[in-house]
Amino acid sequence: MPSFPTNPLMKSGLEAQVSFITELTRRSYDAMRKLNELNLHFVQQMMQDAADASGNMLRCTDPFQLAAAAAKAAQPAADHLRHYQQQLFNMLSGAQLELARNAQSLVPETSRYASVMARSLEDDSQRSGAARDSASAPESRGYGGNGAHRHTPG
Repeated sequence: MPSFPTNPLMKSGLEAQVSFITELTRRSYDAMRKLNELNLHFVQQMMQDAADASGNMLRCTDPFQLAAAAAKAAQPAADHLRHYQQQLFNMLSGAQLELARNAQSLVPETSRYASVMARSLEDDSQRSGAARDSASAPESRGYGGNGAHRHTPG
């Protein structure tokens, strides 16, 4: 069973990390949803353009009209592709900007948490080191601390 931190510093730090990951996930999901909608719209436009071009080409009676109809159908497809690329660029740039803003707003809090935790761990380490030193201090005094047991050659 996982244990949850009882230290308020650890708890607030973990909450900040969970908040960051949650917000990052939400924004990533929104960006993917927008990308899927954009792709779906683009494919629908291209299918409609292909259907229109096919209908126009089937109505042609002269082979020279067929080439003109194909050339005429290429222009809307090229326009839709250009528009799709522009929307894709704008959408991806916007998503990157949102993610960067989100990260930028949470980095100071996470850095503060990390420095507080490092100080807390350092203090705990110093306290446990001091406790060890005080526990072993009586033993070490008897072996040369005051020079009483020093062996001198005779």
